[in-house]
Amino acid sequence: MPKVFVPRQRKRKVLDRQRAAKKGPKGGADGDEVGADSNVLEIAPEQKTENERKRAILREELRLEGNKISGKKAKRLEKYIDGKLRKDENRELLTKLEANKIDTSLFSRSQSIGQARETKKEALSRALREQHAGLESDKATVDLLYERRKVVQPKSRDEEQSDSDNSEDSEASDEDNTSAQQKRAALAQSASTAVGSGLKRPLEVDESGRPVLAKRQKRGGIKTRQITAPSTYVPEASSEDEFGGFSSEEEGSSDEGSDGSESGSDSDDSGSADGAEEEEDDSEDEDGSEEDADSEDLDEADQLERKKARSSAFKAWAHQQRNEAMGYEAIDGTALLEIPKPANFVPRPLEQDPLPIELLPTTNVTRKAYSVMVTRDPEIQEVRFRLPVVAEEQKIMEAIHNNDVVVICGATGSGKTTQVPQFLFEAGYGSPNTPTPGMIGITQPRRVAAVSMSKRVGQEMGDHSHVVAYQIRFEGTVDPRTALKFMTDGVLLREAAHDIALRKYSAIIIDEAHERSVNTDILIAMLSRVVKLRADLAKEDPSVQPLKLIIMSATLRIEDLTQNPALFPNPPRVLEIEGREHSVTVHFARKTSADYVEEAFRKICRGHKKLPPGGFLVFLTGQGEISLLSKRLKSMFGGGMSSAAGPKVRISAREAPIEAEDIDFGEVDDRNVDMDEEMFDSDEDEEEGEFDIEDEESGSGPLKMHVLPLFSLLPTKEQMRVFDAPPDGSRLVILATNVAETSLTIPGIKYVFDCGRSKERRYDQTSGVQSFEIGWISKASAKQRAGRAGRTGPGHCWRLYSSAVFERDFPEFAVPELLRMPIEGVVLQLKSMNLQHVVNFPFPTPPDRQSLIKAEKLLTYLLALSSSGQITQIGSTMSIFPLSPRFARILLIGHLHDCLPYTIALVAGLSAGEVYIPENQAIPAATEASGEDYRTNEDVIAEEKRAKIRQAFNSVHRNFCFLDDKSDAIKLLQVVGEFAHDPTEDWCESHFVRYKVLKEIKQLQGQIIDLLRTNIPAFASLKVADKLDPPTSKQVQALKQMVAAGFVDQVAIRADKSPNPPEMWRKPRRAIDVPYLPLVPLEGEQKLDPADRLVYIHPGSPLAHLSVDECPDYIVYSYLQKGANAGAEGEKKSKTRMHALTDLTGGQLASLAKGTPLISYGKPIKEVKSADGDDKTREVWVIPYLRAEGGAGGLGWPLPARKLKQRKVVGKGWVAE
Repeated sequence: MPKVFVPRQRKRKVLDRQRAAKKGPKGGADGDEVGADSNVLEIAPEQKTENERKRAILREELRLEGNKISGKKAKRLEKYIDGKLRKDENRELLTKLEANKIDTSLFSRSQSIGQARETKKEALSRALREQHAGLESDKATVDLLYERRKVVQPKSRDEEQSDSDNSEDSEASDEDNTSAQQKRAALAQSASTAVGSGLKRPLEVDESGRPVLAKRQKRGGIKTRQITAPSTYVPEASSEDEFGGFSSEEEGSSDEGSDGSESGSDSDDSGSADGAEEEEDDSEDEDGSEEDADSEDLDEADQLERKKARSSAFKAWAHQQRNEAMGYEAIDGTALLEIPKPANFVPRPLEQDPLPIELLPTTNVTRKAYSVMVTRDPEIQEVRFRLPVVAEEQKIMEAIHNNDVVVICGATGSGKTTQVPQFLFEAGYGSPNTPTPGMIGITQPRRVAAVSMSKRVGQEMGDHSHVVAYQIRFEGTVDPRTALKFMTDGVLLREAAHDIALRKYSAIIIDEAHERSVNTDILIAMLSRVVKLRADLAKEDPSVQPLKLIIMSATLRIEDLTQNPALFPNPPRVLEIEGREHSVTVHFARKTSADYVEEAFRKICRGHKKLPPGGFLVFLTGQGEISLLSKRLKSMFGGGMSSAAGPKVRISAREAPIEAEDIDFGEVDDRNVDMDEEMFDSDEDEEEGEFDIEDEESGSGPLKMHVLPLFSLLPTKEQMRVFDAPPDGSRLVILATNVAETSLTIPGIKYVFDCGRSKERRYDQTSGVQSFEIGWISKASAKQRAGRAGRTGPGHCWRLYSSAVFERDFPEFAVPELLRMPIEGVVLQLKSMNLQHVVNFPFPTPPDRQSLIKAEKLLTYLLALSSSGQITQIGSTMSIFPLSPRFARILLIGHLHDCLPYTIALVAGLSAGEVYIPENQAIPAATEASGEDYRTNEDVIAEEKRAKIRQAFNSVHRNFCFLDDKSDAIKLLQVVGEFAHDPTEDWCESHFVRYKVLKEIKQLQGQIIDLLRTNIPAFASLKVADKLDPPTSKQVQALKQMVAAGFVDQVAIRADKSPNPPEMWRKPRRAIDVPYLPLVPLEGEQKLDPADRLVYIHPGSPLAHLSVDECPDYIVYSYLQKGANAGAEGEKKSKTRMHALTDLTGGQLASLAKGTPLISYGKPIKEVKSADGDDKTREVWVIPYLRAEGGAGGLGWPLPARKLKQRKVVGKGWVAE
């Protein structure tokens, strides 16, 4: 029968079907698991499914109904749910573990598993744990824990007598060993007599008198075959009862040997490995084993002490044997300690660390304590207490009381400017009934700082606010009650010229000394001598008190002051105030952009949208940049100006004006870089997080901007607007020059944007050429600018340059102004104080000797100094006026031809800053071409407006040249005269002149008139009308020569009229292209190209509108100015321009230079016979030559011949009278 195919049954499938049939379709208890979809790719574990269910429940509970949340918040929600589920899981696990807690005290270490025998310590520890756990103890455990002791009964007298008899018998039986015992005792006695051996154990010796050496035992319990005693070293016990250390055969064997008699288990369990060696050494180690048996009851400390004692005893025996062999007798150790003490011995006192200098007792014990109680508002008092300088009040005042000169270095924002004057006032300085009744003078380098600080201190002084005042040029609030006087350093210099001892001051504070302006340096040097003078006067006259000088600086650059022996022979006390009130976070740019104005605009716009509320302070270089940026910000964020009214303006540095203060020197972006705005589009993504501030919520700032400018030419009223609160819903944005760099606390400023540049005047000491250049500021100035953000709260500073540029290109400190400015005014002031050798004056940073020589030469030309360097009467009178020596010289000869009123107005105008508004500011520039062929209505309106403004501008300047069309000085005189008839802002606006400058000119006129009345007797009754009539033509010519007399050394001749005319490649077509040669050649003439030696007329001068043939032969100029090179890479060189004053003829120039070293005369060309027939005098016609003194490369110009009277002098020949 054939086999039938039967498919083989697979056991796994059969078992699965049987199991499924038993459980049923629902799966019974496991229905959920069986009923699950078996076709899924992955079946999730039950725990994971439960976690997902809990997660969904929490998500529904925490999510708000109907509200959508952002992706960022959704991520935070998921993170919170994960954390909560993890915490719940850990809590459940800890609950389960707590339910299964067991007692582990009876557990033994896994390390002890496999040991053959327990040590006594381990057995005792185990027995204690079992008894503590309540287990039943067996007999062995009881024997281990409890020791049986035998009670000893007291003996009777008979028994004691019998014991003594037994001991005598035993002594008699040991007579054979007497000799050995005597040797042993003698050796022990000799060892005990060694120095310091009273505390040592006697040395053990054998029968031959040699010491018994301790047997050393190797690690691991393996004994040596030498005759040694067992080691007495006992390992230090462990701090834990359960841990007995690492087990070893040495420990086990030592425990067995020491505990054998007590435990009853002897060498049966010691092992066969050591049995032979132990039997071999039994007879040799009887003494060692007995010693071990005696010491088994000692604790570890006793055993260690015994071991050290044995070692010391052996050392003592070895020393004795060595001394006996060498025949040396030891000296008693106590004799060495008996040191003879001198009869007059006085022990030295204990040394102590010296006390800080502020805690030392005051040296001036005669000073009486005095204080003035000032009641302040609680809010102001709370703010004061948070300032770092207030915590140092005791230290500062003690230093001021004990020292006449103190230097305080405090970080920006520490409060030194406002608090130190208050410290002095509260200590009695400035109060009339105190030993120091004089005022407290505080100098500031800028007017704005002096005014604002006086108002701030007045607010903090509470009920004594009336004692605070300020004094700046032409303005002040000083009255007889004033005790704290804020002023500019120039005001104090002027007061020192009248009273060198400054008797009305008891303390002088020089603030912002780190700026190193000319007036500050001169003031510090002068006051260093005044302090000594006042100290000498105080010794002679008790009514005169010493002067306290406090110099405050925001940086630690004080080496020029403290380490200058010529300035301070004894270094002054220096106090350093750490920290600022609020922190400032500095953010550098990723790259440095050349167009920093555009970069500032972009950052301000982004910051305004993202940053929290807080004011912006933006540092720029000049008024032009401020005006441009202000228009753009107003047009974008409110304040609305159309694009046609506010086009982009770029101004060259060569057209920058000079201002009264060297803070803002006109308007500039001399780089002329037109960068495509598309270049910055790619940077927005990289700088997206630039304004994300930690711990602050972004995007909550106001929508509008309140933009305010701040520069030196602004009227004081306009400058004070920055301290007012902005309108509601607006952010304060201040666009400032470096006038806001120091000593200004503008409320609400939290963010600073620093372009890192400033416009500075560079002065060439040799050629006199001035250039106004935009360059990098110093690191100290950058720190000062950043500090403006931390005055009223924590702030941030965004620098528009990279950190690499900051480290590489920024100098540590700026060059002192004294080294880059003309110093003839300084030399004249010092000469007027009877200082013969100016080079010996203690300048903080001495100027170059050549600069001093040049200044003295100029004063000689102006007849202020004699040929020997002594000051003349003219020079003494010139030093009275707050004018440059040149202008003072013009003033003294201005009374001729009844020109004094006009001379006063002219000198005041020349001394002030830039009067005219430049054409590129007055006339809006054309909008940039959009590339389209048609023009919009806005373009037409803007073009018509520009044409009307240009027409009015040209007409106004044409009228200003009514008196003389070749003299800038006479043009300025006419502007000042017309303003006197209508001194309003409307007139100034319509005539394109600056109202603030003209107002200062009018105030300076009044000051000059007062000084003339006071110091010159001939002018005691001088009266000058406010409104002057136009001068006559004769007076105009006289005024032109008076102006030239003050600038006789700054004259230029037409190059084609000079003795050696340079080669001209083409004929000039305009007056501004006509070359001139200055009398003093430019620096390094031999290294310059011939074209670089020439100077040209400035385009803003009236001479620029003349034809080429009408240009005068000689021009007197006030200064030379050179702008930056133009072109993309500076390939187009800029020309050196003259800021002309007036034209002049050769004959007038010869008359003005008469009596100065600049003029010399040739041989007579014609002699005129004298009528009286005197042989010692004659009249001749000669040719004068004008030469620069020194002759080093100077030119000599022949002037028109003139008649001259000469006198014959023996040894010199004919000399001009």
